[in-house]
Amino acid sequence: MKNLAIVPISLGTLAFGVATAQEQQDSDLPMLDRGTQEFSVSGRIDVPELDELDYDLDGSYGYFFRDGWEAGIRVAAADFGGQDRIEIGGFTEYNFLRTQRWVPYVGGGIGLISADFDDDISLGTPIDDEDGLIFDVEGGAKYFLRPYMALSIGIDFKFATEDVFATGEEIEDNLSSIKIGMRYYF
Repeated sequence: MKNLAIVPISLGTLAFGVATAQEQQDSDLPMLDRGTQEFSVSGRIDVPELDELDYDLDGSYGYFFRDGWEAGIRVAAADFGGQDRIEIGGFTEYNFLRTQRWVPYVGGGIGLISADFDDDISLGTPIDDEDGLIFDVEGGAKYFLRPYMALSIGIDFKFATEDVFATGEEIEDNLSSIKIGMRYYF
């Protein structure tokens, strides 16, 4: 009789251990489920001279309306190479392979942009301050340090209805950049 009691106790202990291990594994999954909110900051900073600071930063707030699929608002500001730029708009992003620490994503957005160029900026094209629409396409990956915190790296392609991006010696209507950022989920 004592030997028969060991079997259910052993099976119960094994089942509890498997359930606890599965629960621990599930709790380590990235927080990309419906109802989750995200705050992110990304961009670049440059110090061309000791008394000068150039930046191109953006922040966003998003809400996951479906598992892995998010929509939200993004605000960006830049003072880079003699150009001041402000953007505001909406975005959406879809995350793949949500059960791993590395999560690839694709996204897109639309918004408004306003660009102001310094008078002393020397470019090969005429300089006019411009406002317009901006379209954004992005792809990249997130690495989850914790289920609620991730580092992100992505390639960002922006297209505007006006020439608003100072690139090298010209003012262009498009900009490609690599974005590195931090994302927090709650």
